[in-house]
Amino acid sequence: MNALTLPRPALELVPQRPPMLLVDELLEWRPGRALARAVVPAAGIWYDPETGVPTEYWIELVAQAMAAANGYDAMQAGAAPGSGMLVGVDSFRLYQVPRPGATVLVELKKTFEFGAVKIIKGWVRSAEADLAEVEIKVWEGEMMEEGPR
Repeated sequence: MNALTLPRPALELVPQRPPMLLVDELLEWRPGRALARAVVPAAGIWYDPETGVPTEYWIELVAQAMAAANGYDAMQAGAAPGSGMLVGVDSFRLYQVPRPGATVLVELKKTFEFGAVKIIKGWVRSAEADLAEVEIKVWEGEMMEEGPR
């Protein structure tokens, strides 16, 4: 098996597809940390001409960057990407809204792990400024099917 090189398109690593796909590529990965790249939308469902991108954009951006890192991890191990979901937002700070079309970097750090539950800290930055800081809780693993009661 060939070693997977970075950067790698997010389309290869996550289940989301446009217009729900926010991350463009995974740039760096090491255990517990990752760096991804995205472009702030200038049109579409993630952009309002009057208010810009909604709060949910920044949260989903961090979640998808983590999904890309997990997808890369799975591909390195020769496995299919696992499933997961965002289950909570522990903190959110928006410092500055970039111009539409700006390239941003999403830096991630896993700060806690207990079984399938992980807490991820994410920082979104442009070349000019820190934009947002997000801490999310995610569930990574097989989802249990509910049986008869």
